[in-house]
Amino acid sequence: MRNKLTGIILLLIIVVHIGCTTQNRLKNYYISPDGNDDNTGLTKKTAWKTLERVNRETFHPGDAILFESGGTWNGHLRPLGSGERGKMITISSYEEGSMPVINIGEGAGAGISLVDQSWWEIQGIEITSGALPQLGVRREGISIKAEKGDSIKGITVRDCYIHDLWGQIGGSGSSTMIEINRVTEDVLVENNTIKRCDKIGIKVTGRKNIVVRRNYLENLGGDGIILHGAYRGLIEYNIVDQTCLRTGDPHLDTGDDSRYAWWPHTAAIWMSHAKETIMQFNEVYNTGRQPGNGDGQAFDFDFNCENNILQYNYSRNNAGFLLIMDNTHENIARYNISQNDIKFRPTQLVTMFCDTAEQNLLHNNVFYVDHGTSDITYYYGDEYGPDKGKGKKEKGKLGAHFRNNIFYATGQGRFRTVYAQGDSLNSAEFRKLEDFHKLSPPKYGTRFFNNLYFGPWINGLPDDPKKNLADPMFISAGSGRYGFSSLDGYKLKSGSPCFNKAVFIETGNICDFYGNPVINGSTNIGVYEEVDDSKVLSNTY
Repeated sequence: MRNKLTGIILLLIIVVHIGCTTQNRLKNYYISPDGNDDNTGLTKKTAWKTLERVNRETFHPGDAILFESGGTWNGHLRPLGSGERGKMITISSYEEGSMPVINIGEGAGAGISLVDQSWWEIQGIEITSGALPQLGVRREGISIKAEKGDSIKGITVRDCYIHDLWGQIGGSGSSTMIEINRVTEDVLVENNTIKRCDKIGIKVTGRKNIVVRRNYLENLGGDGIILHGAYRGLIEYNIVDQTCLRTGDPHLDTGDDSRYAWWPHTAAIWMSHAKETIMQFNEVYNTGRQPGNGDGQAFDFDFNCENNILQYNYSRNNAGFLLIMDNTHENIARYNISQNDIKFRPTQLVTMFCDTAEQNLLHNNVFYVDHGTSDITYYYGDEYGPDKGKGKKEKGKLGAHFRNNIFYATGQGRFRTVYAQGDSLNSAEFRKLEDFHKLSPPKYGTRFFNNLYFGPWINGLPDDPKKNLADPMFISAGSGRYGFSSLDGYKLKSGSPCFNKAVFIETGNICDFYGNPVINGSTNIGVYEEVDDSKVLSNTY
């Protein structure tokens, strides 16, 4: 009996000890401009004062680091420790008011840095500098990276405001405002605002369950959003306005004698080495491609992209709509609207390095232009320069497949199809363009089929054996402004020749641009799928 009672007492002691240990590891730490680093930091009245004190602490799963709202701290936050699934370590604020501010001033590095640390949530923090750019000085907002292999899991960055951070724009020291590098799974970057920064807005290199959504980015020197290596990732509901403003500037001093020793080619939203990843419901405006930037498009399927989808996006006044690089396979761009994506010469509405055998497909999109010449470009030049020993690509194999799209040119707008030649590491303005229709027709399948063409093509229409030549009868073409709510003008009027004229494309059950159901294949040409009941679907392909 005594042994049994002793055992029960020991068990109770162990349970109490575990409970106390767990409780000790669920702590809130407070930081206030009026605090004192000699305090415990565990209550508002005993708050710490400086970032340096926070950086000396190792935090545990479930802990929270809370800065007083409206306070400002100069320097860099580099806390230690990792959380665990279900018990993330949180960096946030306490009390009502404006966001707490981390100002890195003229210093290099990130406002918040984590290295080889998992399961962290950063929420509602403002990071800034305001200092003028300096060569060799890399300033960033939030940097989370692995130095011991792909070891990071569970990172959330939400509701942060990063602005006026002028970091290095060229060379290996190029800056990123939110960078999460070499993460294995579970990343969420949402509801952040990034303004007036160089070079990249958001870059995530990771694999599973990577989501970048509802962020607003404005006035960036380079790329807006980059997703690298994702499997079934998601980029959605982001607004990207004025990117690519400074990369490729021939007068930009990057600290190197060679004008293109660093990578100047940037785009607004893009992915590389990604599989089954989706870009959807994004708005992209006003990319600012400089002469040395060979890209500048709103979207990009870059190297080694396979089975990805670009859908329900709005692109307006950019240096192009879409770039498709080579070694890309079965990527789809569907139900997108591009309006006047002709901001710079030469224009690059759709630029393709890809091979037709790779089966990239653009279907049921609307391309609208009312001034200038909008190019569909097939790039066949030596990617590594004419003196590197690489052969040019075979023109007849180049390109993606276009189905059920509307090409609408009005006013002084016009389309053109061209082949492009030249070193892709050189300025886009020096590439040589050749008239598409003076070259031999493609040998490896039809590139254009069953599209509708309205308005002039200055070198003749594409070789489309089932082309439709008619006014699509939009409600109000070209009336798009800012926001999806401005795009009802691309719906079709009753009696439109687009109704029931699409060739069949296997899609599964999806929606059109406006949310109308598309049951296993489009019925109408364009982005609007409300069926005209007076006609009967009879076209298959």
